[in-house]
Amino acid sequence: MIECTVLKQLSSGAYDRRSKRDYVLKQSYPTKNCIHEVDVIINIRRVLKAVDDDLAGSSYGGGKKYADSLPRVFDHLEIDDRDKLFRAFLEPNNYGERVLRFFVFERLEPVTSLADLEEFKTAFRDIFHVIHYLAVSKDGIKHRDINISNLMYRRLEDGKIQGVLNDWDVASTSHAESDSEHTNMRTGTMPFMSIDLHEDPPPVHIERFEYESLFYVLYWICLSYSDGKLLPEEKRHSAFKRWPYWNSNDHEGVLNSKTGLQANETIFENSDKFPAMYRPLIRPWLNLLQYTLRKGYNARYDARKTGKLAEFDDITLGGHMSYENIRKILQD
Repeated sequence: MIECTVLKQLSSGAYDRRSKRDYVLKQSYPTKNCIHEVDVIINIRRVLKAVDDDLAGSSYGGGKKYADSLPRVFDHLEIDDRDKLFRAFLEPNNYGERVLRFFVFERLEPVTSLADLEEFKTAFRDIFHVIHYLAVSKDGIKHRDINISNLMYRRLEDGKIQGVLNDWDVASTSHAESDSEHTNMRTGTMPFMSIDLHEDPPPVHIERFEYESLFYVLYWICLSYSDGKLLPEEKRHSAFKRWPYWNSNDHEGVLNSKTGLQANETIFENSDKFPAMYRPLIRPWLNLLQYTLRKGYNARYDARKTGKLAEFDDITLGGHMSYENIRKILQD
């Protein structure tokens, strides 16, 4: 497990009557040498502002400001182990050289709370584009923990939706990562991490891992949510019963569950088995993403079997899991 992983996180809300703004307090205990999340967000916002400037007026930009697809930080505080009370708290837990950090963020809403499908699609696309623009920036920024709980949105003053990618605790840059540094280090949330990250040791994080995580996130949302709510178990898709196999610490078992989903050619045939709100996404989004992912992994298998793995483009799984391919799917 990566040392910078947050060991404990608590959130509580507050409302400022004067500004009519909700706040969330986040608390974490990272190691002293862990990059400050606020610094990460500031750097990422700078990168995305440059992207916004480049896209201004182009058909690709669509008037979006991707720098706004980040959480807004209003204040932060750090307490190190020189504080006696903090040191006394840490020692029984054997946390080592850590600091206590507090962050005051704006209150965001999860994309799963959206009851309008077009708004959900807008938020999902925003986050997808942000992942790409950060990955191809000169800093090579990867989030490394795409999961259901950090896909958020805010509603703008004009009533439109802006997708927001939250929780940048374990984000990395190409400058901070290398194969040697990354040996035996794994980040992500088990049900949503790429198949390749279940290897031991895991590879260095790349852009397509984030896209694969988005596929798994979308899959589980479509199984269990509708009209902005988590459905009771009896109203979810029957495949939801396999959640315990995905949400475990058994890497081999989780990997087998994911490869099983990729190979399942019938699960998306009958969209009526899915909760009502997301049925329009089953064939054009989920089914095509599954097919694209399966073709990519099959292509790599064929390359390995024929001795052509050295020539194979593993970054995009032979071009199948490229930004352009995924963008075409999500345009529908």
